[in-house]
Amino acid sequence: MNARVHARQQAQLAFDASGQNLIVGERSQCPLAPEVLAALTAESPLVVQQFGGGLTARVFRLAINGREYTLKQKRAEALVRNVDGQTSFLNEVQRRADFARLQADPVWAERFSHIVPTLYADYRLGIILSPWLPGAPLDRFDEAIFRQILETAVACEEAGLMEWDLCPGNILEDNGHIWLFDFGYMYPFDPLTEYNSNGLSDPLFHACERFETRHFFGWLLQHESAIPAPQALALFRSLKSVAVEVYQQKWHWLQQHAASQPVCQWVSSQVARWQHALSSDTALAELFELENFRSQVLDIEDDLHGKSCTALTLRRLAFVERCLQQRFDVLAQGGALFYDNAGKSQEQLLASYHHKRALAEQYLLSAAERL
Repeated sequence: MNARVHARQQAQLAFDASGQNLIVGERSQCPLAPEVLAALTAESPLVVQQFGGGLTARVFRLAINGREYTLKQKRAEALVRNVDGQTSFLNEVQRRADFARLQADPVWAERFSHIVPTLYADYRLGIILSPWLPGAPLDRFDEAIFRQILETAVACEEAGLMEWDLCPGNILEDNGHIWLFDFGYMYPFDPLTEYNSNGLSDPLFHACERFETRHFFGWLLQHESAIPAPQALALFRSLKSVAVEVYQQKWHWLQQHAASQPVCQWVSSQVARWQHALSSDTALAELFELENFRSQVLDIEDDLHGKSCTALTLRRLAFVERCLQQRFDVLAQGGALFYDNAGKSQEQLLASYHHKRALAEQYLLSAAERL
């Protein structure tokens, strides 16, 4: 395991075992005593809506004295069965504390207008209370949406916070305004000397990749019958065009703050790669194929590692197996076979994903588990 990740996990496990508490905000912001909020159930008349699907917390929409709130209650046991899953609620409270500080700072406040504010959070009580956000899970894309997501994620990175989970369940749209509201898998790092919260060991991971892997390409896969290939490619062009602008701005920020040469060159290489892809339809289609495959592969590994697979995991597996059968040479030549897939033959990879499919079926979460 990455030593930096291991150290962070051990620190969080130690905090959890210590009995210390972490509180964000003031009790006066709560419409009821925090202890009462922690004890609410779905049967309470104050709960007007319950949201299933959360792997580490239950989420309620509350109506109290003419105002509405979002209440997150920590699950007794996270459905993501690894250390990051076990510590994700603690991690979110830690990040809520970071954002409370940043949103109170005039230098940063405007850049975090898409981050949900926190009214109150108490780690030991297992609650996080926020204003109710109207809107719905993000289920469409355009240039304005891409820009809000990438600018916010990069602002987080410049503030030293790496968001790993830009998934559909963590982003809301309200009449074109995007809200990011779940930070269980956002970790601190030094943006001037490190690529991400894994340090310098995994340059593959960054804001645009995380959005593509955890959201965009899965969404395209789910809608492949309704979205023709030219439309999908047009959306990808729009995304990469925005990414070029946002990452160029990030590069200038790094330069202004005397970031290390490896980090600056890494961002510059991302921009150059995307600019090349945008130079022709053929180059764009080639990058689309490689990054689509990469995203499905990474998300499969994420689900298997957390033992929290769904029907979409199985769909991703079918896609990857089909790509390996039909496009193996293209994927190998394009550098899409990385980490455990590197250097393996087509036959070895197909056998490997056959085994992963069996594991995914074993780890499928039932609808009842997700409530």
